[in-house]
Amino acid sequence: MKKYIYSLFALLMAAATTTSCTEEAGTEPGNDSKPSVVLYKYEVSRPYNADNDVALRFAANSKTESVYYLMEKSSEQESHVSSMGEEGYWDYVVSNGTKVDGLSGASTTDLTVTDLYGAYTITAVAVGGNQKAGASITFTGLDWNDVVKGMYYFGASKNLIAAAGLTANPTTLQVCTTDANLYRFKDVFGAGYSMKIVLLPDYKATDADGEYTFFRVPRAETPYTYGSHGAVGVRDVGYWQGNDAFVTDNGYESGMYADYSCFVYVQYFVSAGNIGYGYDFFIPE
Repeated sequence: MKKYIYSLFALLMAAATTTSCTEEAGTEPGNDSKPSVVLYKYEVSRPYNADNDVALRFAANSKTESVYYLMEKSSEQESHVSSMGEEGYWDYVVSNGTKVDGLSGASTTDLTVTDLYGAYTITAVAVGGNQKAGASITFTGLDWNDVVKGMYYFGASKNLIAAAGLTANPTTLQVCTTDANLYRFKDVFGAGYSMKIVLLPDYKATDADGEYTFFRVPRAETPYTYGSHGAVGVRDVGYWQGNDAFVTDNGYESGMYADYSCFVYVQYFVSAGNIGYGYDFFIPE
């Protein structure tokens, strides 16, 4: 496989939402007996960073006079609840949290929270008279450690190479601090446009260059466009075909060797359809 990688390198140098919610009783119009708040979370879109930013919606009922929220590391939140009790923690949120502007009575407010790294619990507390009610959601912001720097070579789509002049970019292979099987090629398509890969530790194979571990390539955005067809995305063939067997049994696998060199079998696409598929490669320094 590496022989093929280097021959392609020579050729290229010559050419060019989860929505999560927690609901409480008393949210139906006309039936409100006590204050209540419902918390929703949504995946953000650009220019936000879905790895570390989250969109929140607070929905209060007619008995709610005000809402406060507090974000804490999940371990700290669990410790506080354990020592204070649930209602004691609600008081703590009201005293130490942030008031949600403009949220009173039956209404909703949206806000986006940014730069979260690690596991966080976000708690909202609705206040009405001398009553309180709370709701919580969790969000885990991804953080990364550098593994190795190298060059990423684009060979899967001649159309993309021609349209964007894209041959190779420097990148850093990083591993997620909370998931040993989750990696990414940082900023491989440009600043803020990384590509994640997910190792499949139970799927391994050996070729002339040694043993490699299969991995998946979830859909990723790029900053590139293709003609009048709009934005270009990338994913592995299994996601394209809606069949995991394509990347484990049918010869369209991607693999990582022990030295972190990778062959990456992907498809580049636009909303109108396919614009090319085949091998990209990562060569460590």
